[in-house]
Amino acid sequence: MWLYRILFALLTPLILLKVRRFKKDYANYRAKEAFGLWPTVDADLWIHCASVGEVLAVRPLVSQWQEKYPSHRLLITTMTPTGAEQVAKTFPFAQHRYLPMDWRFSVKRALNALSCKHLLVVETELWPNLLQQAKRRGLRVDVVNARLSERSFLRYQKFSTISRSLFALPDCFLAHAQADAVRFEALGAKKVMVTGSIKFDLVVPPGVLESNWRRQLGSRFVWVGASTHQGEDEMLLRTHAELMKKYPEALLILVPRHPERFDAVKTLAMQSFDRVALRSQVPLDQWSESDVIIGDSMGELMNYYQASDLAFVGGSLIKRGGHNPIEPALLGKAILVGPYTFNFTDITDQLLQVNGAIRCQDEAQLEKVVVDLAGQSSQRFRLGQTALRFAEKNQGAVTRVLAEIDFR
Repeated sequence: MWLYRILFALLTPLILLKVRRFKKDYANYRAKEAFGLWPTVDADLWIHCASVGEVLAVRPLVSQWQEKYPSHRLLITTMTPTGAEQVAKTFPFAQHRYLPMDWRFSVKRALNALSCKHLLVVETELWPNLLQQAKRRGLRVDVVNARLSERSFLRYQKFSTISRSLFALPDCFLAHAQADAVRFEALGAKKVMVTGSIKFDLVVPPGVLESNWRRQLGSRFVWVGASTHQGEDEMLLRTHAELMKKYPEALLILVPRHPERFDAVKTLAMQSFDRVALRSQVPLDQWSESDVIIGDSMGELMNYYQASDLAFVGGSLIKRGGHNPIEPALLGKAILVGPYTFNFTDITDQLLQVNGAIRCQDEAQLEKVVVDLAGQSSQRFRLGQTALRFAEKNQGAVTRVLAEIDFR
């Protein structure tokens, strides 16, 4: 741990700059909490979610936990202001705190203000000082939806002195798949259970189906580039330009992964298209006047997927490892991914094996597949229904997690 503390101390100037940026850009950011100055909080369960994606991932878990323990109190921590906004929107009954930066003094301060005996960490957001101090104070620590790519595993192995002591701290890792479990065990985890992904247990919000954006967009072909990163947006926009040569009424909904990129992506799109609009500024009934809509809203990804005929899952055309393909699968959408899906290797590979998605190795193949599928509604339907059956078959992880963990 001493080596980690030295390395973290060296990063302090960058961390302080990030805290300052959050404070400047987000009115809801409580910077004091990042230094461990928490108001007193009393909870029966503490769930830590790094940001928006993890907050959305725990929806089915929190829902079933509430049904089982309706009088229990919930604390959710996030690192980011966008995560905090999503907590307020999704779980208005929960208490929220910003996780302290992983200096030992800030973690101790925060835990001094906390009365709770159970911490759930979502996915693999493992902070050494946080876990060590939580264990010293008698908290049970479980890692839910735990996943570890081969790439991350090899990185941890290079620092085995730190990683073995780190992975020995949680009481249990509840892993996505057997491959993840093997990696956790190799890194020194004490107990590992394979429960599957709780993301499969997501229930499509009734409002998404009731509002039915797709029906409101008429007969034009609509495709979505979801959770995209810099370097992908350019490829998707070029693909859309080629698509419009054959289908001039086609619409691309481009949803950048990070909110701070919304305006930059709009500017980028305007270099190639005359009719570009932000979701926040144009009502749905006027989308027909646009060639590209920039999805600059939070918490509406399911609506964007529902509005589409074809869904490209971002982070996969560049070496970011891809994002979660389960949401479009649950909506029965035809799914495209790029060559880099190591963040969701097992899920994506299984989806591809059952022909519930198509992998595009590069921009040229993406362009060909998008243009081809734009004119093949029956093929899109078959892909989407296969993806839906795959997602439904893999549901049940939340029940297995609840069975393994005593939340009382």
